Amino acid sequence: MRTSTEAPVIARDLAILQTSMFNAAESLRSGYNTYGFGSYSAPGSGPLGASLEAAMATAANTVMQSLYSGSGAAFTSLYDTQLGGIADGQAKTDGIAWGATIANDLLSWRSADGAAAAGSTPYSPVGTIGYWQQTSAASPLLPGWGNVGTFTITSKTAYTTTLPGASLVDYLQTGQYAADFNQVKDLGSAFSGTRTSDQTNQAYFWAAGDGTVKMTGMWNQIAQSVSASAGLTVTDTARLLAAVNVAMADAGIAAWANAYDVQFWRPETAIANGGVGFFDIDGNPSTVGDDFWLPLINSPSYPEYAAVQSAISSAAAAVLAAYLGDSFAFSLGSDIDGNGSTDLTHNFTSFSQAADEAALSGLYGGTQFMTSITDGQAIGANVADYVVNNNFALVPEPSGAVLLLLGVVMFLCGERRRR
Repeated sequence: MRTSTEAPVIARDLAILQTSMFNAAESLRSGYNTYGFGSYSAPGSGPLGASLEAAMATAANTVMQSLYSGSGAAFTSLYDTQLGGIADGQAKTDGIAWGATIANDLLSWRSADGAAAAGSTPYSPVGTIGYWQQTSAASPLLPGWGNVGTFTITSKTAYTTTLPGASLVDYLQTGQYAADFNQVKDLGSAFSGTRTSDQTNQAYFWAAGDGTVKMTGMWNQIAQSVSASAGLTVTDTARLLAAVNVAMADAGIAAWANAYDVQFWRPETAIANGGVGFFDIDGNPSTVGDDFWLPLINSPSYPEYAAVQSAISSAAAAVLAAYLGDSFAFSLGSDIDGNGSTDLTHNFTSFSQAADEAALSGLYGGTQFMTSITDGQAIGANVADYVVNNNFALVPEPSGAVLLLLGVVMFLCGERRRR
């Protein structure tokens, strides 16, 4: 996954992986409602007595072999080790068959979700004032990702947002834009004299560039760590990871759709076009341009609004807080240069603290405006709220009325036997 292009791609793949393991488990134990959405029906009960561990391992291996076939040998080795720890017999055989069925049904459903065509969707930058312009030789990233099918939310438009004003040109004249412009110009510059060393570390810590596990992977590392700290069972961990990843997947899809719909420019383009006096290109007298300004972190090759990393981080943090409480202390390491080793470690006292730091890293890195950051956070929080309230719920216990009726039936049966 380190070689994948962007965090939303990883979120989609991990959502398939985690929901397959969750469904493999819960269709055998019936503790939580199994996952289903749209044309994909939640699976019913699996074979009685089947090994839950064999089913989960097989579901995971089947998904990863399909999505990342280049690493198939490593997956096979891990899978063989996992199965080697399960006693041979009918339970193991049934679990393997059931896990493969669960995974293949999910993979079949997602094969038509639009992900394969997202990178080749035609797109040409508008190229006028206020609109995104390429800041590197890289092609626009995943212009069709906003069309990818969601996992939980039924309408992306209910979660997207827009900048104030009738047009981008109108928004450029506002005080809100001027404040955002001057803030990122000051704090996000490669040579900023006001950004603190801690803010610089935050920018690098969450940059999640090429060769790293990306933003989505970092939140999975958090989820894995806190699951262990909280002492969650394997099935409760599967539930948590499924919820976190479908929330990040849908938040990423919504935010990406937002970005290519609004097509707002990145700070480095905006600052180059700020101008002054007769050369005031953006038309806002409160924004003074700088042709030599550069961001601390290289800008990603897609439009700026709304901030995708804010949406993904907010979604993950909100799900984790809903399941474990927000005030949960944990540590996280970051691989800054993409060489596979940890370069920085940060300690957090809550999930919201980590999400805020991840969001603000875009400001300190010079790649995001503050309005984009806060609106991205709202997208993620709203998606997470829907996921938590509409998925992965406990299977309800029989109601009091049902229990009473059962008791009456048993009493009458006993009376008849005595007569």
